[in-house]
Amino acid sequence: MTSSRFTEIGEPVKVGAVFDKARIFPKWFFYKGSRYKLEKVNYEWVDFRGSSRILCYAVSDGNNLYELSLNMKMLSWRLEKIYLE
Repeated sequence: MTSSRFTEIGEPVKVGAVFDKARIFPKWFFYKGSRYKLEKVNYEWVDFRGSSRILCYAVSDGNNLYELSLNMKMLSWRLEKIYLE
């Protein structure tokens, strides 16, 4: 049996993304000096913080799962959580 755990991060990060028509696909991000190349967007959803629309992404690099968010009002990315296998 495998177990996973997650760590709350909630920090700003730099993200490289592809914009395709009305969708945004994160491809990599920098966190604590390391670059994480993303292999897959597993799930995406929309959330709101006050009047700000937040695009949320569950993404993976092949080993771990990350939760990224993009504040559409501020145009800023955050690494919300890391899920470790």
